[in-house]
Formats: sequence, structure tokens, C-alpha cells
Amino acid sequence: MVADGVALVYAKTATGVNAHAFSVADGKQLWTQPVHPGYEAPSVPLEPVITRTASGRSTAIFLQAATAPAGLESDEAWWTAPVAFDLSTGKELYRGQPEVVSTRPFACDGLLDLCFVAYDQESQSIEHWVDIDSGEETGGADVNPLTGVFRPIGKELYSVVEDGVEKLAHVSFGEVLWEVETEKIFGKGASADFGGRFIYSEKLDLFVGSMWINPTNVSPDKFAEQTFTMNLRETAKTVGFRASSGRVLWTADGSTLDCSQTMGTEATTLEDGDSFPLRCEFTEGHIEFPSGKYRSAKSKLVGYYPLTGDVSWETEPVDVGWSTRELIPTAGHGDHAIAGVPRSQNLLDTRTGKFRGTSFEDVFICLEQAMYPMPPGGPYKDVSGSGSFWAFPCMKSGSAVPALTYGALMDVSTADQDTAVISFEGKVAGYKLLKDFV
Repeated sequence: MVADGVALVYAKTATGVNAHAFSVADGKQLWTQPVHPGYEAPSVPLEPVITRTASGRSTAIFLQAATAPAGLESDEAWWTAPVAFDLSTGKELYRGQPEVVSTRPFACDGLLDLCFVAYDQESQSIEHWVDIDSGEETGGADVNPLTGVFRPIGKELYSVVEDGVEKLAHVSFGEVLWEVETEKIFGKGASADFGGRFIYSEKLDLFVGSMWINPTNVSPDKFAEQTFTMNLRETAKTVGFRASSGRVLWTADGSTLDCSQTMGTEATTLEDGDSFPLRCEFTEGHIEFPSGKYRSAKSKLVGYYPLTGDVSWETEPVDVGWSTRELIPTAGHGDHAIAGVPRSQNLLDTRTGKFRGTSFEDVFICLEQAMYPMPPGGPYKDVSGSGSFWAFPCMKSGSAVPALTYGALMDVSTADQDTAVISFEGKVAGYKLLKDFV
């Protein structure tokens, strides 16, 4: 992330992750601090977070390892402390008490200060709000009135589990606007525990989300012990529902937003653009257990109208598997994507669903999932955590090329002071942009 002339980057070490702050102007490292991934590891990507204080100071917020209070030490528990550092100087502005933090620090209401969710003595969730300028901390119903075990899964959207029932809740500025059972929105077998992706369009008063679904009576923790297959069209669903009420507007069976997770939405009709947002839909195939392999799986890309879910355009189905997907992960604003089958990918205009011609001189910014080692101790042993993405210049085939072009830099969302900042494998680089093109 970039703000106020500083780039905040996470980099893995032999034993964990460090935060590094670099000057956008000259690439000089300003400061570094260790980062603890917390209980959201390994599944929730570990990504840099920048917030602002009430006085307007840009601040890096994350977790660091902490010592458990006497008598509460455990090999299966991670005690961490939420911290805040001045983005420009690296000065420590806040350090919280050791807690069993369940959700990493995030900007309160998506705007300012430091919020996090931790477990109380009864293993229930409490959201905390820290005024970084004063160090004053508020927690409980004044910050978030939800009860049970809850966590944010999207902008203003929470997953809540209480009395064995999972709900989705819209919480805005300390007010619970609604709570609806997850299965009433996504159907039987749906759970945020299986993973999901949610997009909030304030302009349209709309959430669009996808969830993975277990259509069987087999508990997920028993999948490795059973031999069975699932129809892929029964394992996922995308739903559009009113942000103000939770009322379902449309559903698309067998579809997911995961394939387009690296694409921005700025150029789409979810915001102020004219391109269509994308979902991917399985058209046939099964997943086998306990191997987890896809069999005869095909999927297509769909450009859809956000308020109705209706299809604007769709591509021909292609073969998919764990290592072969509908889209090559690339940076962008939502107006194009690289789609197709291996060795036959091309640039897709998401306004029309038509492929556009490209040449060998056209370069894109491809993205690859970053991984990091877990800290020693705690609940996740011998497992790698998922980070954000690192980039590399590529052709439409996804093959790496030696250098970026100016056109590719237009797809970068991390630009500050007329400079595009990009994280590559093992290094960070800044590219000067021409003001007339920004």
C-alpha cells in the first residue's frame, strides 16, 4: 500500500514476516518491524494496512507477538498485541495489551484509527476501537453490538455464529442494520468457513458475494476420510442482495467471484465505469474426495448486470482444474482481463465480452500468490500462510517478459506522487509516471 509518499510492503523471512516502509521518491528504506499473522492465518491473506488518525496522520497497523499473561500460556494459543506506527517515521504510536486477537487490525468503518476483534474470557468476540492519537480504547456494544463469535468478511459485512447458527450481518458506524441466516441467502450447506468473496457497491446499495457450499451430509473435517464426489455446480453460488436490508435480488448457481479477485472494480458498473463485473460459472464436472481433484470440469466467464445478475455476455466453457483457471491473475481496474485456454489466451474487453487483438509488444502485470512461513508455536504447524500477491511483467500467455511497458503501469492501483510502486519477488520498484497520463 502507498500513502503520503511512503510504500508499505510485507516481506517474508526465514521465520515469518516483516513490514518495510520505503520512500516513494527514492526507494530508501525508512523503517522495518516484525509482523505476526494472527489467528486469521493461514487462510485469510496477510496484507499491509494503512489507516489515518483523527489528526490526519497516516499509520501502519498490524499485530506483533506478545507474551501471554501468567498462567494462560498455551502451545495452542497465539497471544498478540495490536500496534500502530507512524508511516513516515516508524515511531510507535500505540501498543495494545496482549490478547487472543481473532481479526487483524483494520481501519474503523474503513476510514480511520485502529479496530480489531478479540476473544473475551468466554471465547466470545469483542470489537475494539483505538483512538491512535490519544491511545484511548473502547470495546463492546458501543463499537459493535453483535454477539457471539463474529468477524468481518467484507466492507461493513460480518459473519456471526451464535448458538450454532451462522448469520451475515451488515454493521455500519456501530449500528447493526440487519442480520440474516447465511443459509437463507446462499442455501443449505453454505458457510463463511469454506471461504467467500464479497463486493460492496454503495452506489447501488448492493452486496455481491459468492460462497462455497457443502451439498453433502459429510462434515468437512471428514472429507479426507471419505470417498465421494460432488457436482461442481452444487458447490458454489453467487448472490446479489440489498446492502440496506439483506433482501436477495438474484442468485447464480455454480458460480464464484474467486476467479476475478485480483481485478479492481473502478471501471465497472459497480462503481462509475461501463464495464461489467465478472463471475465464473461451472457448466459441468465433479470434484472427487479424498483427493480433491477435478474431473471433467468446465467453466465459463460471465459479465453480468449487478442489480439483476442477468448475463450481458459469456465465453465458451473451458477446461479447469486446480492449476488451470478461467483467468490469468493480473492487475487492473476491471475493464479488461486475460482469458482463454492454455496457449490460447487473449485480452478480453469486459464491456463487450469480445477478445481484443494483442501483439508481442503488449505487456501486462501478472500476479502470483505469495506465501510465508508460520511463526513458531501456536495452532498451525507445518503450514504455509497465504499473503497478497507479487507481480511480474508478462505477455497475454502469462509468460514472464524482461520489463514492463508504460501501458502496463496504467493498471497499477498503488501509485503515489506520480510514481507507480510494484512488489516483485524479492524486490520493490517505483516507476515515474507522466502526469498527463495519470
